[in-house]
Amino acid sequence: MNSLHLYVGQLHAGTLLREVGGFVFRYADDYVGAPVFLNWPVQRAARHWQDLPAELACLLPEGLQLDQWRDSGATDIGDWALLTAMGADLPGMISALPSHVAAAPSGREATGQKRLNRARILPKMDALPCTASDLAEFNSDVGFTYSLASSGSCANAIYSRKESAFKLVKTNGSYRLTSEPKESPESIENQLLTARLAHDAGLSVVPVGLVQTSDGVPVLWAERFDRSGASNCQRARVESACQLLGLTPADKYDGSVEAVARLIRQYCTNPKIQLMRLFHRVLFGWLTGNSTLHLKKWSILQNGSIVELSPAYSLINSAILGYDTTESALLINDRREGLDRGNLLEYLAKEVCGLNDRVIARAMKQLGAVAWEQRILESGLSRGGQRAYFELLSERWRRLH
Repeated sequence: MNSLHLYVGQLHAGTLLREVGGFVFRYADDYVGAPVFLNWPVQRAARHWQDLPAELACLLPEGLQLDQWRDSGATDIGDWALLTAMGADLPGMISALPSHVAAAPSGREATGQKRLNRARILPKMDALPCTASDLAEFNSDVGFTYSLASSGSCANAIYSRKESAFKLVKTNGSYRLTSEPKESPESIENQLLTARLAHDAGLSVVPVGLVQTSDGVPVLWAERFDRSGASNCQRARVESACQLLGLTPADKYDGSVEAVARLIRQYCTNPKIQLMRLFHRVLFGWLTGNSTLHLKKWSILQNGSIVELSPAYSLINSAILGYDTTESALLINDRREGLDRGNLLEYLAKEVCGLNDRVIARAMKQLGAVAWEQRILESGLSRGGQRAYFELLSERWRRLH
């Protein structure tokens, strides 16, 4: 099978062909809808690539989730096989279905419709009635029919209010469940704490929470903001900076915050507000030791007629976990280390984002009002983890003053 139909919502937009010399995409002659990707404007000329287009490659799993695909018994672990297997439920509003499949995908495009906010859930710790092994094996058991484009071991889920429990599902889930890897203890509590601190600091953050498997393994649940409506069939356009720049997942660290700012100016409908959010999020990420804010963690979201930065997701103090001690995943003023007030407040805020002193002061006031120490002490981190988190935070605060 060497062709896939690409859909925007339920509309057939065009066909992707795999040929001897690479890949070719052409919009259908009668297609008049939204572009498949924002950097693929609707035009009749064919597009050619030697490898699978980066915009699609960025929707495929990496790391532990790719290992789950291998564990499923698949004989082909290439990008084309992954895309074919998972194309019915890709992140965002795009679907890729085999050309012989007559039925349109179940997901509807949400263009023009404002994203529906879900009612808040407050699951108890025992709201995941399965073992860690069940969770890890779920993708293999269902044939791995969807993708969450994650590097961690995770599964798709819905939450049953009637049963007060999560249920694992094949497609159109409303939550992502990520289990804590054995080699990285406290990573789940770290993410939960960092997300709460971000919310306290005034950032727009994906709702997250903590549950446990029936055999006591911590699991982080995170809401999927690209799905909403009845049966989670309403799909929203979500594209990462990696996709918008045409870069593969392997290149997700090969970029700069300045490049993200340029994308905001090019694609967002309210760039001044989004540039303020960019600065606020970069500053918070630096203060909390997040060296994993690469290009795949910066996404734009179409929300009705508005194109804006998506809520922040996958927030973590990676420095204290030993993932990477680099201060910034992306270049800021051609550097990733030794950042200070001049780089962040004078250069990034004023020169790159065009913010005035009043807006910068407001962001600093929001950060300063956070009960950092109290939140850290109340977290589930060990005493050593709490101390490391607070010491790194304090040292970076000093550099801003």
